[in-house]
Amino acid sequence: MTTALRPAAPPLDLLPTAVRRRLLLPTTVAFAGLAVLFAGLSSTGTTVPLGVQAIPFAVSVLLFGLPHGALDHLVPAREDRGLDPRRAAAAVVALYGVLGGATALLWLVAPAAGFALFIAVTWYHWGQGDLWIERARTASAIGRADAVLTLLLRGALPMLMPLVARPADYALVLSLTTRAAGGAVSGEGLLAPPWRIAAGAVVAALLVAHVAVRAARRAPLAEDLAETVVLLGFFAAVPPVLAVGLYFTFWHSVRHIVRLELLDPAARRELADGRLLGPFARFLRDAWPVTLCAVALLLALALVARDAGLGTYLLLIAALTTPHAVVVTWMDRRTARRLRAARPA
Repeated sequence: MTTALRPAAPPLDLLPTAVRRRLLLPTTVAFAGLAVLFAGLSSTGTTVPLGVQAIPFAVSVLLFGLPHGALDHLVPAREDRGLDPRRAAAAVVALYGVLGGATALLWLVAPAAGFALFIAVTWYHWGQGDLWIERARTASAIGRADAVLTLLLRGALPMLMPLVARPADYALVLSLTTRAAGGAVSGEGLLAPPWRIAAGAVVAALLVAHVAVRAARRAPLAEDLAETVVLLGFFAAVPPVLAVGLYFTFWHSVRHIVRLELLDPAARRELADGRLLGPFARFLRDAWPVTLCAVALLLALALVARDAGLGTYLLLIAALTTPHAVVVTWMDRRTARRLRAARPA
């Protein structure tokens, strides 16, 4: 009589196979399907109302999107068991107060500069999210040039491809967000061809350089390239507000939540067994207090700005993204250190 053995929990920096097959792969396939669908719709002249495009952002208020950063105050102590949890949490709260407040102030004083910073920080942060996935697929260190190009390319796809494909929509988001900040900035300048050409050239150059570096290092490329091609087509074909909302909610945020779950040894074992719901339920349990505080802040911001639309929500996201990116950068440095230490001498 044989006894079934439970799979051992994966190392902290290794992505469980069940997550790749049952979460990441279906999302990639769904995004590919949406790219094909909207490419067909655009050829017929079909348009999607802005209110419909904003639905993923509305969903993200309580599911995946806004909650994915709600555990930042707990992250340092979970990453480093030697840290005092209260002091670590207080440091993160202070970080949010200083950087979040400074970001909000910039939007009020110079809305155009606030928007530019938002694009730059989001480019960096979303790129670092996909870079972590690349590291976690094999739990191996990635060369500096490869890491930089992965971060820049993956962040450029959601930030630049909408400008290449539909500059009018990009200009609309600029107008909505700066208007919510009290200083409407016209985005008409973004309609000029040089902006589209420059954005397209940057994406193309990053893609070529990324593939060349990977090929030179003989690094695994198929899975990464497949995702990149899907995202390229997705952001080229799907209306920008809808595309960015779907990506933020179901791509970036979900992947970061998995990363947080892997900090918990019990959750790592469950994920290795293919049980995805238990760790996610515990994540929601831990995240709901801060998520509700963020929702209350959003409501207050909407009252002050007298604007309950997408622009106001993006203002809140902008203020939260800056300190959140700092926390994730700290996580990245610890991940890279562990992977370098694990490499054979």
